[in-house]
Amino acid sequence: MSFNHANAKFFCLLLISLLLQGCERSTPEDILENYQYRISNVLEIEQRDNYQIPIRPLFPLRRQLKMPTVEIREGLFDLLKLKECRLLPLIAERNSSLGKVYLPSQKMSYELRFIHTLKTCSEKLSTATEENRKHQQLVNEILQIKQRNLPAELWNGIFTSKEIEVNFSRNKEPLSLQNDAEVMASIAAIQKLTAIVRTPLVKKDWPLPPELSQIESFNEVLFINQSGSKVLSSIQLMTIHLDQASDTLEQGMQKQKLCTNNNVSNKAKIMKNIFYKFYIGEVQPYLASVHKSGDEWLQASNHLINSFKEYELTLPIELETYQRMVLSKTNETSVWGRYIKARNKHTQAWQKLLKQCGMMPSG
Repeated sequence: MSFNHANAKFFCLLLISLLLQGCERSTPEDILENYQYRISNVLEIEQRDNYQIPIRPLFPLRRQLKMPTVEIREGLFDLLKLKECRLLPLIAERNSSLGKVYLPSQKMSYELRFIHTLKTCSEKLSTATEENRKHQQLVNEILQIKQRNLPAELWNGIFTSKEIEVNFSRNKEPLSLQNDAEVMASIAAIQKLTAIVRTPLVKKDWPLPPELSQIESFNEVLFINQSGSKVLSSIQLMTIHLDQASDTLEQGMQKQKLCTNNNVSNKAKIMKNIFYKFYIGEVQPYLASVHKSGDEWLQASNHLINSFKEYELTLPIELETYQRMVLSKTNETSVWGRYIKARNKHTQAWQKLLKQCGMMPSG
C-alpha cells in the first residue's frame, strides 16, 4: 500500500494523540500552569512565567515555645517512697538513663501518669492511719505543684516536639492530586493529641487519656506525612494562580469585547470551553480538595492551640503571631484569608465574562 496523503494525515493525527497522552498533567502545578496558559493564549495577554509561592512566617523555634515549670523541692522526694503511693517504679523510670533524655512527648506522658498515681495515693492515705493522713498533706502539696505545672507540661510535650515543628515547616511541596488519605490521617492525629490535652479539662477526677499509649504513633504520622506544610503550600499555590488567572481575565475583557449585540465571538466560545474543560474539569476538583483539606486541618490545628487557652495559659507571643498570620480563618491577611479573597475574585471574573456573552450556566 502506497503512503498517500490520507495515510500521512492519519499518521500525523496518531502521533499528535500519542504526544498529548505523553504530556498528561500529573501535578497541581501542571494543571494550574496549563489553565493559565490557555486563558492568556486566547485573550492574547502575556502571562508571568516566574511565579513564586510567598514565603510564609517561620514556625517559632522550640526554645521560644518551651514553658517553664516549677521543680519539686528536694525535701519532699523522700515522701514519694511511701509504699501506699507506688511511685517507686515511676521514680526509677525518670532517673534511668533513658528517662533523663525523654522526648517532649515522653516527658508529658510521664507527668500525666505521675499525677494520676499521686491522686490515687492521696485517696488511699485519706482513709488510713492518722500518720498517713499527715503524709497526705505533703502528698497533696506535691500534687498541687504537679497540677499547676500540668498545662505547661502538656504544652511542652506537644509544641516543643520535632514532629509538630516538621508539620508546620515551610516545605514548599503542595498536596498531590490524590492526597485525602494522608491529610485525613494527619488531622486524626492532631485530634488525638487534642483529646489528650482536653482530658483534664473535662472533669476534676479525670482518667488517664486512652490515647496516651499511642502518642508516638500519632507523632509519627505527623512527621512522615508533613501534611500541615503541604496544606499551607497548596493554599498558597492556589492563591497565586487564581490571582494571576483573574488578572488575565480582567485584562482580556478590558482589551477587547468578546461579545457585542448578543453576538458571541469565536474567542468567547473558546473561553467557554476553557471554563468547562479546564477550570471545572481540572482546576475545580483540586481546588475543592485543597479547600476541604485546608478547612479541616486549620480547624483541627486551631482547636489544639485554643484548648490551652482554656487552661488560662499565656501562650508565647511568637505562637500567637504565627496563629494569626498563618492559621487564622478569620484574619483577611492570613494564608487562608488571602486564598478566600483570590477564590472569590476568580469566581467573579468568570461570572463577569460569561454574563457578558449570555453564557452563564443555569442554576
